[in-house]
Amino acid sequence: MTDIHVEDKVRSRETEAAILDAARDLLAEGGLDALSMRAVAARVGLSATAIYHWFQGKEDLVDRVVAHGFQRSEAYMRTAIEDLPAGSMERVSALGEAYIRFALENREYFKIIFAIQTPAPRHMEDVPGQGGYRVLRECVVEAMEAGNMRRAEPDFVVLFLWSLVHGLVTIFMACEPQDLLAETGCCEGLDEKELTIGLFERFREMVREGLAPRAEPQGGRNG
Repeated sequence: MTDIHVEDKVRSRETEAAILDAARDLLAEGGLDALSMRAVAARVGLSATAIYHWFQGKEDLVDRVVAHGFQRSEAYMRTAIEDLPAGSMERVSALGEAYIRFALENREYFKIIFAIQTPAPRHMEDVPGQGGYRVLRECVVEAMEAGNMRRAEPDFVVLFLWSLVHGLVTIFMACEPQDLLAETGCCEGLDEKELTIGLFERFREMVREGLAPRAEPQGGRNG
């Protein structure tokens, strides 16, 4: 009896995961208008009413898909820094590369968590892991305290860094990189991920110059 009960639980989790995957794909393909319990049921081979065994309704299903996307994004970022020293700029840079990898390796989730328009904007505290904002802020604050980054308002710095890497990914998802950079000669032989990360590395050097600690003037203001 115990084995049967365990098998039932496993099948239930697998069905729930299949429902979430189907909902994710429908949202990525056509947005909220494409998502219905009937459409999800058709993709997983269930009746529309059976979906309500796992989810309360369409809103609950959307929330769960979005939450999975944010959780996966944060997992990429946490993994990227786990072996890097706290307070280092390498940690901050690694988060940017992890964000790019997540976006390019999880296009459906990336599109959903940032492009699906809900009736009201989400509050950051309601987003799992604050969409990676929390871990990026932690690394920025640590870098400032370690003297490896110029002291500034952390939230402004985090928003700047997030906007930079998010903008880079979004542009390259919407446009053909080779067309944008044809005259630079930097695209030859590179796939999309290699090119995007390569450009991020160039941008990173510009950011380092702007966020590097400022040397204190010797002798004071009158020196």
